[in-house]
Amino acid sequence: MERLTKREFLKRMALAGGALASASLLAACGGAPTPTPVPAKPTEAPKPAEAPKPTAAAKPTEAPKPTEAAKPTVAPAAKPAASKEPVTLRMHMRAGGEKSEPAIYVQRPGEWEQETGNKVKLEPIPGGKDYIPKVDALAASNTIGDILWTSDVYSEHTHLVRFNVLEPVDDYLGPANVKKTEWFQPIIDTLTFNGKTYGLPKTGHPGDSYIWINLKAFDAAGIKRPETYGNTFEQIAEWANKLSKGPKDKREVYGYSSSVAILQAITNGIRQRGGDVIDAEGVKSLADGDAWWEWASWNAQLIAVDKVHPLADVVGTGGIAAMFGAEKVAMVHAQRSFERQARIASQGKFDYTSIQYPRGPKALGWGMSIDTHTGTAASKHKQETFSLVYAMADRRFAYLVAKEQGYLTGRVDNLDAIKELADDHFIKLQQKCTEESAAFWRAKNLRAYEVETAITNQMDLIWLGKRQLDKAFMAETKKVLDEVLAKPA
Repeated sequence: MERLTKREFLKRMALAGGALASASLLAACGGAPTPTPVPAKPTEAPKPAEAPKPTAAAKPTEAPKPTEAAKPTVAPAAKPAASKEPVTLRMHMRAGGEKSEPAIYVQRPGEWEQETGNKVKLEPIPGGKDYIPKVDALAASNTIGDILWTSDVYSEHTHLVRFNVLEPVDDYLGPANVKKTEWFQPIIDTLTFNGKTYGLPKTGHPGDSYIWINLKAFDAAGIKRPETYGNTFEQIAEWANKLSKGPKDKREVYGYSSSVAILQAITNGIRQRGGDVIDAEGVKSLADGDAWWEWASWNAQLIAVDKVHPLADVVGTGGIAAMFGAEKVAMVHAQRSFERQARIASQGKFDYTSIQYPRGPKALGWGMSIDTHTGTAASKHKQETFSLVYAMADRRFAYLVAKEQGYLTGRVDNLDAIKELADDHFIKLQQKCTEESAAFWRAKNLRAYEVETAITNQMDLIWLGKRQLDKAFMAETKKVLDEVLAKPA
């Protein structure tokens, strides 16, 4: 229990800053590039036990053929040989997923049940920082199920690997005719430890790499409708000021909502200026570098000086999406979950579009935010579990998720798999950003939540006008982050 208590303490650290409201705070599906620093591999971790080799009698059949997966009919899964008796797999996932992501937790598991004769029992766990402590408790008490949702944006998947909670997939891939090249390389790299790969991706997406645009507001302000790609930071700032209405201390309309309060947004804001949050070894902050300075000073101008960004005191219960729908904010920097929010909030009252967040001349890859479904080492039904893990990462899965959720998964053949859905503007934009992504950074001590809290606590002082942004402040920020990174794992 000593390890669990320590982890629980870590996970109960407060999430970032209440001072700023951001659409990204509502994002789901979210996570956690090699022109970008490569994350430090946790080679010091205890090596997980070797997975049992699948026997000939139990090996999965061939994976679904590519042309079948995108059809709206049920496609075959990587299916284990028939058992004498059907089994029931217990799946841990974030509470509410069966309603917010029905394609993922209702439709595809339901198809798998029909294909295999086995059953899936969903066992929801509250999401956020309380999710992993609950999983830790289940593992410690030997009551954990067969498969669970994980994310590595905050290094939680890595934590579970280090403590031997998860089962590698390697020995099951060959018999099922499944290749790791079906998914983007940064995803596989992130999920691989000591030569073993743990889980298959529910998704790999580029986090906060998009800006939503109220085209009606652009037209009214006499601003030319922007191109999807190639816009600059200078243009965004110019548009934000032109689109804002009313005095600075009491705006009627805000020109731009900047996402600066979660790791995915902070990381991508800094990476598009040529730097990263921490170094490749995961032990030192880079807050005293040029990229950090450019990111901080650009946002400080918009938030604290021009005041074209809404602070928390003007954002109602509906959040930034409600303000966007009410035409109270004209541009929103967020991640992909905002697309559905914008569609619902706008209710067809005005045209909107999405564009790529600017990429500077030294831009690095977007941080690949990764969610998985992974079998547990404790499962007594490893063949069946792998079959379900693959069914929730295959081409059929990609089609259902794109159709019902508007999301792309981590497959390199996403656009081919989703067929007629591939012509959608936002789908194309997602794919482009995903192709430009690289592995997310990883703190060696895995204290990603604490890193996020330290950054947002510091930067809130600037956004709220309580401190002056200068090189001394950035040196102080680096020191604060280095103290977090120096803590034991």
